[in-house]
Amino acid sequence: MTRSKHLIQALHLFSPSLPIGAFAFSQGLEAAIESQYVHDAETLKCWCDGVIRFSLITLDCHYAVRAYRADSESVFREVNAELLVSRETRELLQEELLLGAALKKWAIDQGADVPEAEEYSLVCLYGWISARYEIPEDWLISGILWSWLDNQMLVAAKAIPLGQNALQGVLAALKPVVTECVGLFAQSATTEAHSSVPLLSILSAQHETQYSRLFRS
Repeated sequence: MTRSKHLIQALHLFSPSLPIGAFAFSQGLEAAIESQYVHDAETLKCWCDGVIRFSLITLDCHYAVRAYRADSESVFREVNAELLVSRETRELLQEELLLGAALKKWAIDQGADVPEAEEYSLVCLYGWISARYEIPEDWLISGILWSWLDNQMLVAAKAIPLGQNALQGVLAALKPVVTECVGLFAQSATTEAHSSVPLLSILSAQHETQYSRLFRS
């Protein structure tokens, strides 16, 4: 029963239905579609695979786990600040802050313990809240990767556009990638955080002046 309780908590926390507004952001994917780097199911799969391997698992999940393991509010604030300065464009930083603020409000409404901070990183709050809900670390990492991936499918459905069968095929192809990355993270969790997706940063900056767009990043 305890394991089931923690699983349900994890499903709730990382659900795309969580009212934090993640659906309004594309994490650079809309700009990649506009620039024709992503234009079909195969290029969408390659895009998501690259971001997961070379940014989410090496940067976001690194800080999420550090926040998960934080034994005081001061440690959380330090980790939180480091993650925020890692965001390379104005849009990606604003996305992090806005979703972090929304998650903070949700957590307080749920009666969860939230540390004091001037600004909140979404992924760091995911880590902190997961620890309070006793969600295992590997579920935290899986939840971050899968919720991001699920949101990318919603963006692709609207912006490419792709049908549900094609998108489900992309998700099916990327399941082993998520599983592999969760396992690799467990082996290299002590390495320094880093991100090596320069094209994502360039496209995110270009998106700030994109003439017509559906999403905020």
